[in-house]
Amino acid sequence: MNKWNLTVFYDELTAFEADLKTFEEKIANFSEFQGKLDQFESYKKYQLFSEQMTKSLLKLYAYSHLAADLNLKDSEKQSRFQRVLGTMNKFRASTSYVSPEIISIGEAKILSFINKDNQLKPYEFSIRRLFKQQKHVLSDIEEKLLTNFGPINSIPNQLYSALSLTDRINEKVILSSGKELTINTSNWRSILPTLTDAEDRRLVFEAAFKRYQENKDAFASTYNLVLQNMAANYKSRHYPSALESRLFANDIPLDVFLTLKDTVYENTDLAKRYLALRKKHLSLEKHHTYDRFLTLQKNPKTYEYEEAKELFFNALEGFDEDFVAAQKNALEAGYVDVHPKDGKRTGAYSNGIYGFHPFILLNFNKTLDDVFTLVHEAGHSAHTILAHKNQPLATASYTIFVAEIASTFNERLLADYLLKHALTKEEKIAVIEKEIDGIMATFYRQTLFAHYEYEANKLVEKGIPLNANNLSEIMINLYKHYYDIDIQEEKVKQYVWAYIPHFFHSPFYVYQYASSYSASLKIYQDVKAQKKGAMTRYLELLKSGGSDYPVNQAKKAGADLTKKETFVAVVKRFSELIDQLEDLLEN
Repeated sequence: MNKWNLTVFYDELTAFEADLKTFEEKIANFSEFQGKLDQFESYKKYQLFSEQMTKSLLKLYAYSHLAADLNLKDSEKQSRFQRVLGTMNKFRASTSYVSPEIISIGEAKILSFINKDNQLKPYEFSIRRLFKQQKHVLSDIEEKLLTNFGPINSIPNQLYSALSLTDRINEKVILSSGKELTINTSNWRSILPTLTDAEDRRLVFEAAFKRYQENKDAFASTYNLVLQNMAANYKSRHYPSALESRLFANDIPLDVFLTLKDTVYENTDLAKRYLALRKKHLSLEKHHTYDRFLTLQKNPKTYEYEEAKELFFNALEGFDEDFVAAQKNALEAGYVDVHPKDGKRTGAYSNGIYGFHPFILLNFNKTLDDVFTLVHEAGHSAHTILAHKNQPLATASYTIFVAEIASTFNERLLADYLLKHALTKEEKIAVIEKEIDGIMATFYRQTLFAHYEYEANKLVEKGIPLNANNLSEIMINLYKHYYDIDIQEEKVKQYVWAYIPHFFHSPFYVYQYASSYSASLKIYQDVKAQKKGAMTRYLELLKSGGSDYPVNQAKKAGADLTKKETFVAVVKRFSELIDQLEDLLEN
């Protein structure tokens, strides 16, 4: 069965409605604990009640969210999901007093409660985390005030979502052949690689993203609001900067971000060399940014879903049996929705819900990219399976920082297997190009975006108003340095800052992709070289969930992100791959 089986949550809609009603009625019970958390019995009852409520909410959220993603056109399912999101906000508001009250009681007393009862032991890490953030937690009244401002602070996100709904806008494009195409943000990416004419590619790309140019001032104003909100928050909570406010929760040293940014900035010659190689072998007059979707291999191979699974399972041979079992378990029938459907959410993800098997959404189109996406998401689900099996709810959820280590580790083992078993030169080129594109997209591109955020926030901190011109200027300079591409020559590309949703919804988020990618390479190289204890250390990372800070978890697994060498290793691997590709293309 290549579809989700959501009956594992609820057999009937009436059961969901009953659970939601019961949950909303129980929210009021949180008030019973207010002012009493300094008493052992009350504190214990609060923690156990909160855990029970969290599990119920996760079930409600997962069911409504997954059902909604299967058909974005189904207004009833979308409404149901929005109701659950509203309930989540009520849940947060009802518990907003907890952190300030616990802090007022003091770390020693709360830890004495935890040491007194093993049922409370799972909460120790989160309590120590909370007290680490003590100076950034405000009074009960101030926290409630900030919670009340939540809906207002979310307005920039809502504005961005409304402005960027370009997938509902269809643009007509007439190709050089005379053929007319309808372009939107759902189909442009699959169309671009099929176009041999450079002018056609330009027209399609501009059609997909022209709305960002047309609304550049509205996007710039919205982004300015996002950064001003973030500035108000970091100042209110006494952080040194917006960046440090985003790093603090996961205890990411500022040096990790800065070392990544500086290391990549110092090593852009390889990116330029790769683009020059592509330009030559694709017979391009210039290598524009939208040409990155063209592939070097001729006659790309196609893969059925079952064939892709078999390749992945074959690639797992020789790895630890617990690791292999979790990967295979991740792809069990009923937990992977495989094929594209009308109304279904595009892209791919793994959704992990404590107490349930994780669900994977795919839009499998038989390409090599789809095979890699499959193993990437299987990596996330296997990580979830191992973390949930070995951690209580309080420490089961892992950060994105650690999550991307698990997914890109899988990509590497698949690439190695495919390269080893490639029957033709074309197959080898396809796999090497795929791995190189991973480095370009994750290590270089995401760091470029993180660098952009760093520069944009510097303007805000200096009191310089943001506008479309100065935001584009940052991007123009970065693209020139990273790729030697002048994006001023591309009508819409200089507004790339407007169509990266992370900038608006999750500032200072994307650097984690590049950092995790670097950690993953180091860990995989150790495992591949059969370095003593490497596989055991990696399994411990997967099992540890969110029981420690991510940089500590990566370090225990063998990847020290405080050291420049961890990032330089990616640069070295990139150089090796370009050498291999050049040899295949020119000999």
